[in-house]
Amino acid sequence: MKSVVQSEKYGEIVYEESFWTGKKNVNINNQPLNKINKTTFQLPDGEQATVKGNFLYGSKLFIGQETITVTPPIKWYEIVLSLLPFLLIMVWGNVVALCEIVPVVGGAIGGAVSAMLSVLNVFFIKCVRPVWLKILITVAVTGVTFGICCGIGYAIIGIAT
Repeated sequence: MKSVVQSEKYGEIVYEESFWTGKKNVNINNQPLNKINKTTFQLPDGEQATVKGNFLYGSKLFIGQETITVTPPIKWYEIVLSLLPFLLIMVWGNVVALCEIVPVVGGAIGGAVSAMLSVLNVFFIKCVRPVWLKILITVAVTGVTFGICCGIGYAIIGIAT
């Protein structure tokens, strides 16, 4: 994940964080900072910068007495939107009348699939700005989640009969 912010004092700050490993890199005015340890970097003038947080919960860069927010924290509506695929499968998979219409796997399998896609939804919607696009992505992820769980449900019924 890459974030670019402008600072009056330091100019353009580019913050990069690996999705898989959490490795962080900071560039100020197209100049990479020397890494001291996992979260501490050294500026060209010898001053130290410390990164606290991560892409999901929000990252802040501390340089001396100055605090620069490089990624915003997750908002309440992003959490609600990301819970929708999980909640849909948990409700649909536990209501017999709905499963008679369209069989959907629930329980541990449906919970695992929908939870995994809900977590992916958080990362997808954190990468875009417009709220309407966040909603559109959530609808798409919810549809994919429902389709996968529905396919597994039909496969289980096919094997059982």
